[in-house]
Amino acid sequence: MEKSLILFCKYNGLCAGIKLSRSSRIGDFMKILCGKFSDLRRHSLQLFYAIRDHPSTMLYNDEDLEVMFAVVDSIGLNCIEVTVVDSRGFDSGTSGCGGDVGANSSGVFDSGGDAGASTSKGISFSGQGLVGHPFESMGDVGKEDDLGAMFCPHQQRPRLSDAWKELIKSVGQLFVGGSEGFRDALRKYSIVHSFEFDFVKNETERVTAVCKVKSCKWNIHARLDKVSGCFYIKRYYSVHSCGVAGRTTTNCHANSTLISQLIKDDIRDKSKKRAVDVVDDLKEYYGVDVSYNRAWLAIQKAKSSAFGDYSDSFNQLQWYRNAVLNSDPRSVFDVEWDQSTNRFLRLFVAFDACVQGFKHCRPVLSVDATFLKARHTGCLMSASAKDDNAGLFALCFGVVDSENNDNWLWFMEKLRGILDEERRVIVFISDRHRGIKEGIAKVFPSSFHSYCLYHLKGNLRTALASTNVKYKESLIRVFSKCAYAPTVAKFNQHMGNLVKHGGAAVVHFLSELPNERWANVYFPGQRYGAMSSSLAECFNSWILKKRELPVVDMVDRIRKKMMKSMCLRRERSSKWEQVICPYGESRLEKLYDLVKTWKVIPSSADIFEVDTDPSVSVDIGRRTCSCCWWQLNGFPCCHAVCAIKYSGKDLNLYVERYFHVESYRQVYSKPIYPVASLLKSDMVDCGSSILPPLSKKPPGRPKKKRIRSNGEKVRKLKCGRCGKMGNHNKLTCKEDLRPDF
Repeated sequence: MEKSLILFCKYNGLCAGIKLSRSSRIGDFMKILCGKFSDLRRHSLQLFYAIRDHPSTMLYNDEDLEVMFAVVDSIGLNCIEVTVVDSRGFDSGTSGCGGDVGANSSGVFDSGGDAGASTSKGISFSGQGLVGHPFESMGDVGKEDDLGAMFCPHQQRPRLSDAWKELIKSVGQLFVGGSEGFRDALRKYSIVHSFEFDFVKNETERVTAVCKVKSCKWNIHARLDKVSGCFYIKRYYSVHSCGVAGRTTTNCHANSTLISQLIKDDIRDKSKKRAVDVVDDLKEYYGVDVSYNRAWLAIQKAKSSAFGDYSDSFNQLQWYRNAVLNSDPRSVFDVEWDQSTNRFLRLFVAFDACVQGFKHCRPVLSVDATFLKARHTGCLMSASAKDDNAGLFALCFGVVDSENNDNWLWFMEKLRGILDEERRVIVFISDRHRGIKEGIAKVFPSSFHSYCLYHLKGNLRTALASTNVKYKESLIRVFSKCAYAPTVAKFNQHMGNLVKHGGAAVVHFLSELPNERWANVYFPGQRYGAMSSSLAECFNSWILKKRELPVVDMVDRIRKKMMKSMCLRRERSSKWEQVICPYGESRLEKLYDLVKTWKVIPSSADIFEVDTDPSVSVDIGRRTCSCCWWQLNGFPCCHAVCAIKYSGKDLNLYVERYFHVESYRQVYSKPIYPVASLLKSDMVDCGSSILPPLSKKPPGRPKKKRIRSNGEKVRKLKCGRCGKMGNHNKLTCKEDLRPDF
């Protein structure tokens, strides 16, 4: 049974006992506490507990709660007292139920003291109200409470910078880390107390700083203790004679280096964090205003600190290649660079688990390239397939300096190298990039190449844009019908309508487009119903956040993502009990539900006529149907399902192996192995250093968004600010909402 702890919470002269388990969170505790005392609010709570020599230990977050449990366990307590303070300024009611609570000038509350006594550190509270100023006599009249705040309440939320309030305390305080450690503490201290300072002396062995307001007397001097090696405060005048008038939220010492240290962990988890988000976070959690440019520079420094330097990342490719090949020698990891200049040229990665798994996937590959978003621009090429459950299966990818004919030829040659044992005829689907067409024709002469239908529709839309042709979108839909037409008669029918209404622009467009590259009825290979390179686009979207990282970290994160995905799919498929994968089974179920009322007339043991309107002929022995969809998709059509069920034969035997659970398990039977970076610092010299490619930075702001194809569908959003439909939301809305006068 889980251990629990009793917390006696004192507030406003009352005491409430709360039973808290070890697994509880600080938010759960505050919620229960606010339920006990109705006038409390979670955002204004300050909690303190007393342990032996520490009478006012702060209880602020989950980490503090875990520390409290650990301390209680170590000394064998079953209950503990917690003092509740309302930071909105209301009386915490410290009279009764134990000692009273006092507050000194540093914001630390002292429990167990005499509430009626004033100290030299600050004012004291009692159950009767405020008792004078620390330097006034006990006979002075106390000040009245300002109740005006009740009618205009402003609730102060705890800030992350509150932990910096006591970084600078008094003369003799030591600082580990030399002058740099002292300067860092001084910067944070100035941020939390909202003042700026200037360095009078800023040396390795001594540092002197004064308030930036010339008339202010605040100053501090620290120097190095050569015996201990620590910095210590030698002189400190802590009073700001400039008052609140000298305070500011724009601090020059909140520089990009300090900000990068604060956001480093966030950047590691969210590499696409925006500069405007950093500006907002610093204002909310630290109470400091910084410029957009400073926040952007801090993000770049945080990325370099979290993921490594972008330029040095290319030099680490040789180490990472050796690490990958040590964990899995059958994988392919090729790095090429210019021997004369040592500049990076190309990178090709294919894990053995992916190569072996592709043997059990449909022999259809989508190839495409997408731009990289890191400091050194480049291009990522990929080849992807569909697994037996219609899921994305990444076969290989490569990194090049740009998308050109030579790089596509190189990529196809590398792809040919990992498919040497492949005896099947491969079908490629891509756009009409010249490098892809020439590369496939030269390296895979016996394969079939299909153009992506989405790209073709975009090209047709561009061709029609400059004409006076009406109903352009209707013509594009007719073009899609031509592509999907299962018979020559249907193709000619729709093609006649397209040419008739499209005019010379359509005729010119079709003259450069061979029918065997896009039309179902003329395509010589088996595409299994795939008409576009959407798989490659899915892969580009799948790794969207990784494309901003340095090259080694990008490749490693793609590997981890693939490794995790393959493991999850392997575990999921082990629980499947059916013969056909869930995607194929759902298709069969829909088809069977459609044909339950259809009549079948047998002609022989394998040939049937399905009596529908119109009727069709099905030969289950040859796996053909007169509607042609069985032959085109490699999956039984509705007529075939009806005939097979009528014959009494097992429907699963007529579904190709690329849709079976057993084949799916074979796809993910081999894992991608981990790559340990523990001994990265001890890596041996791998030869010459690899420098980043020479890429000329284009003018203007670097592009981060992918250029969409003309035929690609974009989901429209309704903006919550302007109410219009488009591809923006209230955060990115630039609509002018000012009324017209």
